[in-house]
Amino acid sequence: MIRPVAAPPPPPLLPDILIVDDDPGMVQALARVIRPLGRLRFATLGPDALRLMGESPPDLVLLDAQMPGMSGFEVLEAIKGNPLLADVPVIFVTSQAEASFEQTGLEKGAADFIAKPIRPAIVQARVRTQLRLKQANDALKQVAATDRLNLAEALKDLRESHAQLQKNAEELQIANEGLLQFVRIASHDLREPLNTVVQFIGLVQDDHGTVLPDDARHYLKLVHNAGEHMRTLLDDVVRYARLQNGETEPPTPVALAPLMAELCDALAAQLNATGAQLQIGELPQVVGHASLLSQLFQNLVTNALKFVPPGSVPRIEITAQTDGGMATISVKDNGIGISAEGQARLFQPFARLNLRREFEGTGLGLAISRQIAEAHGGTIGVRSQPGEGSTFEVRLPLG
Repeated sequence: MIRPVAAPPPPPLLPDILIVDDDPGMVQALARVIRPLGRLRFATLGPDALRLMGESPPDLVLLDAQMPGMSGFEVLEAIKGNPLLADVPVIFVTSQAEASFEQTGLEKGAADFIAKPIRPAIVQARVRTQLRLKQANDALKQVAATDRLNLAEALKDLRESHAQLQKNAEELQIANEGLLQFVRIASHDLREPLNTVVQFIGLVQDDHGTVLPDDARHYLKLVHNAGEHMRTLLDDVVRYARLQNGETEPPTPVALAPLMAELCDALAAQLNATGAQLQIGELPQVVGHASLLSQLFQNLVTNALKFVPPGSVPRIEITAQTDGGMATISVKDNGIGISAEGQARLFQPFARLNLRREFEGTGLGLAISRQIAEAHGGTIGVRSQPGEGSTFEVRLPLG
């Protein structure tokens, strides 16, 4: 089988070199020396040279400094004054040896000088140098042009993304406000009939509980517990929505010691029912909202009372440390502990790590606690191992 042979790539174009000199003999001499270095064009007068350059800009110009009519300096000024030709390097070919002459040429934009009579090796070396510099400059300009295009595209994308982000933020704000309003209305409308159900069940239990059959009392108790759970869920949803919407009062100094004392009074029934051992160390003053912080620590203490192995007496230890303007309050328990997988989603809304029949709850308590901590410029985290209890750490700014 005969395989087709790919055509070789075309040879690279040689640089375009323009020789400008009114002496035909000098033109021929220069052409013999630099012919291997590029494609040559010729002009004997300044206007002719400018016309050729306007038709096709060269890569290099060898320019006689002393020409009749339009001098080399005038041609050089015309080249540098044309934006399309300004980057073309110009080598003056001159018999002048004065330093002032060379200085004037350099100031007007000449790249180099070749002295007459010419020396072939010097001419070739200087021409090669300027051609390499021109090639490098062209490549750099190409890269810069590509970078400018890429930057322009990136800026365009960034502006479009920013506009879309602003639009999404505005839509999200409207949606959040609508959701919060819905939660308020729904919780109010749901709470009224729910309160009626719970209250009348309580009246039936109080007034007729002794004459009801055992199964009827059991059913009433289930309905009553479900109603209380529903009220707790509604309250938690409203709290969470308000925190998500940033509804908080201006912060004030909050002494945690009396706050914990009031919390113990509020949880006295649960503490007594479980026989819990609660130890509270010295607590600092922080900056925040007393009602929200009370809710945060009530959630943590309630969980510590709830999530214990069957038959165990809850032991809870609350301590604090201060460092760098922040207070770290630790709530340590002897509960069932939390796996690493469970810790990863522990503070997510409605996250439940245990079956409802084993441990009751709405799944919002720790999500609300996290929102409260972050609303105070703090954090909440947990250290735990299954079967070894848990330690929740709340960092808050000191008062």
